[in-house]
Amino acid sequence: MKRLLILMSTVFIIMFGCEQQTANKDEHQAKHVKESEQVNDFQVSITHDDELNVYAIITYVGDANEIDIYHGGSIFYFNIHQEDGDFEYVGAMNQPLLTTTLIRNEPHQVAFNHLKELHLKKGIYRIKAIADISLDPDDVVGTTIQIPVSKIIEIK
Repeated sequence: MKRLLILMSTVFIIMFGCEQQTANKDEHQAKHVKESEQVNDFQVSITHDDELNVYAIITYVGDANEIDIYHGGSIFYFNIHQEDGDFEYVGAMNQPLLTTTLIRNEPHQVAFNHLKELHLKKGIYRIKAIADISLDPDDVVGTTIQIPVSKIIEIK
């Protein structure tokens, strides 16, 4: 009887410890993940599909019918960090200044097409998309607006 009590206590402690570790991991991830963010007149979000194609979306929600934004080669740059390993990918922005016209309340989607090329191992990854835009073509650097969003995905 005493052995049974010790065995049951040990199993209970192990189960409770595993649950606590999982809960802490989920809580940590939830605290640092924002899949959607609004800054001023811009709503930014990140999503992915079943085939692990990642998309960042920016929507102008201001008063004007449309607005021009100025950015490098893409509106977004993407970073990837492996939560349970040491993989790190830091995206770079191309240099040419481009203009994109956003129509009020019409989402503009940008795909991150390089995820499969990275040959990610099994694991948990944080994909971060940063909208890097300006509203002033004469002072792009001095008037930069950065809006980061991120999403946790699992590679199986």
